[in-house]
Amino acid sequence: MNLTEVKKALERQFARELSQGSVRNIVFWYDEEGIFAGDIDCLELEGVKIIKLYDNNMFAVKLYIEETDTAGNLLVYSPLPRPANKENWLADTIKYSQTFSTDETSLNLLNFKIDSALRHVVARYKLFFRNSERCKRFEGYRLAPYTETKIDVGVLSALSKLPAPNLDHVVRKLLIELANGETAIYDSIARFGNVDALWTLIQKAYGYNFPEQSLEKLAIMLLVTHLSHSINGNLPKEWQTYVSSNSNCFVFVDNFMKNTRLWDAYNKLAGFVADKLNLSGRIPEWNIDEIIDCDTFEEFDHSIISRICERISLQAGEYERYRKVIHSRRNRRYYPQFETEYDALLYASEFLELGRKHAGLPGLTMAKLFENYREAYYKLDGSYRHFLLSYDKLAEQDGFIPLFEKVENCYTNWYLNELSMKWCAFLDDGTAWQVPGVTPQQGFYEKYVRRFVSDNERLVVIISDGLRYESAVELNAMLNGEQKGTSKLDVMLGVIPSYTPLGMASLLPHKSIAVTDKADIVIDGISTKGTENREKILKLVKEESIAITYENVMSLTKRQMAEKFSGMKLIYIYHNTIDARGDNAATEHEVFEATEKCFRELSGLVRALRNNISAINILITADHGYIYRRTPLAERDKTPREDAIGIESKRRFILTKADVHIQGTQAFSLNYLAKDKTDIRAIIPRATNCFKAQGSGSCYVHGGTSLQEVVIPVVKFKSDKNLSRSMSAKKVSLNLTNLSRKITSVITHLTFFQNEPVGEKLLPLRVTAYFADEAGNRISNENIIIAESTSSNPGKRTYKEKFTLKDMAYDKAKEYYLILKDEDELVNREYARIPFVIDLVFGGSIQF
Repeated sequence: MNLTEVKKALERQFARELSQGSVRNIVFWYDEEGIFAGDIDCLELEGVKIIKLYDNNMFAVKLYIEETDTAGNLLVYSPLPRPANKENWLADTIKYSQTFSTDETSLNLLNFKIDSALRHVVARYKLFFRNSERCKRFEGYRLAPYTETKIDVGVLSALSKLPAPNLDHVVRKLLIELANGETAIYDSIARFGNVDALWTLIQKAYGYNFPEQSLEKLAIMLLVTHLSHSINGNLPKEWQTYVSSNSNCFVFVDNFMKNTRLWDAYNKLAGFVADKLNLSGRIPEWNIDEIIDCDTFEEFDHSIISRICERISLQAGEYERYRKVIHSRRNRRYYPQFETEYDALLYASEFLELGRKHAGLPGLTMAKLFENYREAYYKLDGSYRHFLLSYDKLAEQDGFIPLFEKVENCYTNWYLNELSMKWCAFLDDGTAWQVPGVTPQQGFYEKYVRRFVSDNERLVVIISDGLRYESAVELNAMLNGEQKGTSKLDVMLGVIPSYTPLGMASLLPHKSIAVTDKADIVIDGISTKGTENREKILKLVKEESIAITYENVMSLTKRQMAEKFSGMKLIYIYHNTIDARGDNAATEHEVFEATEKCFRELSGLVRALRNNISAINILITADHGYIYRRTPLAERDKTPREDAIGIESKRRFILTKADVHIQGTQAFSLNYLAKDKTDIRAIIPRATNCFKAQGSGSCYVHGGTSLQEVVIPVVKFKSDKNLSRSMSAKKVSLNLTNLSRKITSVITHLTFFQNEPVGEKLLPLRVTAYFADEAGNRISNENIIIAESTSSNPGKRTYKEKFTLKDMAYDKAKEYYLILKDEDELVNREYARIPFVIDLVFGGSIQF
């Protein structure tokens, strides 16, 4: 240290605020080795008189300080070591004065304004304070008033390059290093910090009592302790020595594992500890109920998924129990990582349970079977669709193959086959193609459209190719949840053959529909092919009409859309996402994925129509449905075409004038379409069979009479910009029901109540809940509450959660807060902030 640095240090010391009762600053500087003896005369300090002290003038200096100059600031410099108090005339003067030293520890005390009583703490870190970057970070923590713990944590935090001092975060960084096989931070602490101080802090904070200073043992202790909180069975005997009674262990791990920014780091650490514990080999010792709440390690999810998958594959029943287990995992740490696997299990359980519930597929009449499909059986198609969607997303399908085979066999060989055979049996007596009480598809215009045309009200009709009824149920719920307005679902009986040209024609206004010898569908002499011809037909009933494709609509800007539809009263929009993907051999297995895309597109289209052209009345329907099964129809189950000569020939039907009888088929006259009689007939294979044909692509088919093909949805959406905000979907509300706002134990249970059941206009609410102090620091574990009950029974809308507080000192005069956060919100994420008083009766640590 040179004289310039000494001068700056002394100036800082003299600039300090005077202690109580003092009128000046007196500083004693014992320069033991006399390093600055030759430079002291060159030292100039403004407002400070420098006195030189030697062995032979101690009494004279004391008289000067006590009697001669009693008001001025004084620097007493001695080039000698400080004498013992009994030999020092100035010992009593030094007691009420300050001391200055050019040794590193003294200067560090001075630089950071640390009380000299903590000299032994600062002395540990000489090497640490020799680096300006480390000093700057330490100083930036603003730790004053200093304590030994604050200094130790500050040094450790600076060496860990943390933005703020925090022992939990230091330990977290060290454990991440351990999992990565690295030691940089620990080595830095050993070199520039103090390892013993680190482990003393760890012992106090987490109850680490092993004699070894081992990060590996610490990691095992922390995660095994966390596991001990959630497991419903007994831990192996050799693990129990790692269970700490300190609640900080649980809170530390819980906050670490649920920090999404550290997701991969925690996974790696948990994997490291799981290997040390041989967890995979021990998990089979517990039954599923004992591990249902465990989420410390991902191995528990692997085990739960594997067990449920095996049980469902064996058709062991208990589907409701499995669904409850899966739902209980949704607020667990690893659920997002295994969401696809859980979804596959959930929909498989749902499908097989529905299969058991509707085992006989009852329906004594054609009308009753149609009604039963509309009200209940369609859910089997929906569950199958969702199961395959999840199955196709699985990164590893091998373990799910038996489950897939079980669901596929049940769907194709029981459900599709039996339902279609029952339905076909009602058609064998030659009755007309109609279902009592159900609007035929060719009556769409008369029932749903004519009124708007007559009243000169604008109507938008969206026709989505291949949107079948089970999918429309989901779309209808989506519109009710996402859009400002109301949506209702109705149903029609589709035309046969159930294929695009005829289905599209039946939805247009017409007096009659004719099928030409070239299989062209004609209305009033106009072909129904293409949007241009369809617009001509619309203009026959309303001049202010337009037919347009979805792609053309969505390519328009808001202004262009307003101009395009200005003055238009009848708007037909043609959308083709499902059928475009399914009716192609190369992409037919993507039809369910296309359905998800269809939902997003149609919802977006409705929003655009509402916002851009103020559309109020919107109908969404389809030309036909379809049958899809993942396993292609076996050749033995395909119907030979014989020598039938057809006007139009597809896998599911033949249009012909020939009077042919093909075994395994049913014939239907197309007279039901027109007033004028026609000799054209549709020959359709029974049940879900297809005609033998060249080429691939027999998983996705339509054109027949199955309920999946001919139950046509009509979604009736009504929007009004003048409607109140109540027409928009809102989330359900959640309240804390506990009356007391005082916590007296490290572990506390709180009860929350979902005020309303989830419905069409009330959406589920998902919040994270935890305790925090006034500065926002988390002081507890985090719970996820998913308020999604649809029950009207209040008892089923209650959620009880366990909170574990950190083992620390709490001030009962201060407020702490229960924070509820809605992470789905982009801006106002804090759902509630509820003040609490924490007054722990037994202090911190308790035995779990």
